[in-house]
Amino acid sequence: MRNVFFILLGLFFLSKSVWADNRVTPVITEVTVYRSGAKVSSVASVRIPAGNSEVVFENLSPYFSSTSLQVKISGDATLNSAVFQMKTPGPGPENPRTPILRDSLVGLGDDLSRIRDERDVLTTENMLLSRKAEQIGAYTPGNPASMSISVAELRELTAYYRQRMLEIKNRLLDLAIKERKINELYKKIQENLVRLQPNTANQTGEIVLKLEAATAQSVEITCTYVVTQAGWTPIYDLRSEGLDKALQLVYKASVINRSGFDWKNVRLHLSSANPLLNNNRPVLTPVFVDFRPVYAYYDKKKQMPEQQATNTYNLAQVQSVDMGRARMEESIAKDELALIDIEPLEEEQDDPLLANFDLPKPQTILTDGQANVITVEEKDMPATYEYHAVPKLDPAVFLLAKVADYGKYNLLPGTANIFYQDTYVGQTFVNPQTVADTLLISLGRDEQITIKRVQPKDFTERRKNFNSSIRETYAFEIAVKNNKSVPVQIEILDQIPVSKQKEIEVSLEEKDGAEYNETFGKLKWKLQIPANQNKRVQFSYSVKYPKDKPVQMIRE
Repeated sequence: MRNVFFILLGLFFLSKSVWADNRVTPVITEVTVYRSGAKVSSVASVRIPAGNSEVVFENLSPYFSSTSLQVKISGDATLNSAVFQMKTPGPGPENPRTPILRDSLVGLGDDLSRIRDERDVLTTENMLLSRKAEQIGAYTPGNPASMSISVAELRELTAYYRQRMLEIKNRLLDLAIKERKINELYKKIQENLVRLQPNTANQTGEIVLKLEAATAQSVEITCTYVVTQAGWTPIYDLRSEGLDKALQLVYKASVINRSGFDWKNVRLHLSSANPLLNNNRPVLTPVFVDFRPVYAYYDKKKQMPEQQATNTYNLAQVQSVDMGRARMEESIAKDELALIDIEPLEEEQDDPLLANFDLPKPQTILTDGQANVITVEEKDMPATYEYHAVPKLDPAVFLLAKVADYGKYNLLPGTANIFYQDTYVGQTFVNPQTVADTLLISLGRDEQITIKRVQPKDFTERRKNFNSSIRETYAFEIAVKNNKSVPVQIEILDQIPVSKQKEIEVSLEEKDGAEYNETFGKLKWKLQIPANQNKRVQFSYSVKYPKDKPVQMIRE
């Protein structure tokens, strides 16, 4: 029996060693930050026995995407399963300072009670003295005992009341100051007590790995997974040293980590991909047009006078066509079906996997939720410069940089800080998600070029034609002054209305050399203005419409 007992005991400890619980805290070595979310690689070296064993990666971010888990094992071991689960930490040992702080709070609470009691007594005494002071020298008719007191007695009583009331007021003030200081100390001790107490509410994640190995060995396990509370946004610095030089681009990234764990000295990568988006393709379904059932009440007595029905009204269903809805849904159906025929080259090209950046130096991103601005790369972008103005919308001239073949710079939509000749100009928004061959970047206003758009009164008129229609004529003048010491080329845009009805006729009377786009009513001038010179351009248009049908138009 004794030998059997030792054999069973040995089997018990053998089974415990086979399923040994190796709990390790891995080290985060590499992070790929997406626009939303981040891929984290955690590595740990563990010693596993022969046979089946279990390894637990603990102290991981709770913002874990379990479907993204990938496990890599360097060694002769097989992974049987990997499960992510949440863990709530239990209460830890109490700090030795905690009982002392609790006793301090109790003592301060007793002091506050004494202050409140003394203040109540003093307030009651003050009220009593105030009521008695009102009775000094008062005389009640028919009551000889209420005769007025002498001047000496009055002086003595008023002196006593004054001295005592001042003592009460001063004591109440001292108590208020003492109470405020005790409350401040009470609050600080409470905050220290909260910090010393173990936090059992914060959950962490852990990965339970079940392994199988032929021999006992040391293996290195790498777990890669995606966390949600992280991301980055692009920020640019655009610098221009002159109109004859390339545009300098400083590509930056604002990285935020709210995953609950710091990334210390990690290999950091940035990607414009977003794995958290829905990757299912959209499916177009038919849109049907059908008769809409309309329910109406009719008087049964009027329809059948010979019948004396208990229910006077019956509900009848009639079929009618909601023409407005039918036309609308038919239009929607045609528009959606038309989308199928759009050529792929006409769609906006936006490859989310195109922009990837590997930072050469290890980075540390704390989990404090603060934005960490990191310089990704610096490069020169060849650009051509042009001045641009739309005086109808803004009486200013803007400097534009035109960048061709901008796809190779991996630009993303973001805010850019503009510097012109080492002077901060302001901010602009860079939007590379366009199908145009050239990217336009606004470099801000140029105060050395002024522009003004006016409407001369002499060129505006309204007259009737044969008592059947009305023709209104509008004219505008645009003046540009170049205050620079060098000539400049400027592009000016304006517009005239576009008619939506055949009965409304819009005619361009004068364009002064502008390029005219009839579809959009756009006018464009390209002017070469010498140094310290000015130029003027004019345009006019007329609108003819029936006199009994007033038009709706934005007045200039």
